[in-house]
Amino acid sequence: MLPSLGAVIAEFALVCLLVALVPVTVYLDTTVLGDGVSEESLTEHLHNVFLAVAVAIFVLGAYRHVGMRGYLTLVATLFACMFLREYDVVLDRIQHGFWIYPALLALTVGCLIAWRNRGTTLLPMLHHLQTRSATFVYIGVVLLLFFSRTFGTGALWEAVMAGAYDPQVKTTVQEGIELLAYLLIVYGAVLSHLHGYGAQAALQERRL
Repeated sequence: MLPSLGAVIAEFALVCLLVALVPVTVYLDTTVLGDGVSEESLTEHLHNVFLAVAVAIFVLGAYRHVGMRGYLTLVATLFACMFLREYDVVLDRIQHGFWIYPALLALTVGCLIAWRNRGTTLLPMLHHLQTRSATFVYIGVVLLLFFSRTFGTGALWEAVMAGAYDPQVKTTVQEGIELLAYLLIVYGAVLSHLHGYGAQAALQERRL
């Protein structure tokens, strides 16, 4: 069923507001709070919040949708490991690099659950990736794992800024892109949950 024009306009406005959250947050960190985009900044805390929400949504999906449990568990596991890596500033208080231990535990548990439900992995993934909600998720992942890393490299910004190079500028740009990526991921996760992770498409295919 096609969405109404009002629904399209409302979602467009919502996405614009969410995207605007990125420069506003960076501005608060650098100008209002005055601490820059550090490990304890509002930007970094939002990274963790968005990832935690994404993990919770996919864990809930894996619990509710038995026929998609393998795939949703793997997605939840990926985001859980990413969350623990982002949260290393707190876990380092226990021991430097301590995040790797809970991340390995999460990876082991997630892979075991996915293996036990391996018949619910490939097709559910394909059905989910057909949905527009999944598009937000994987664009966010691409921005996070590839674009932010390449666009935020020191060599690039050293070439751009030459003698005026300031590593804080590079860090601010990279962390801002990462915040946008996490925002897209969590928005796509919310939409995925609301739309059943593509389960409706799978049901229609079975009927055909």
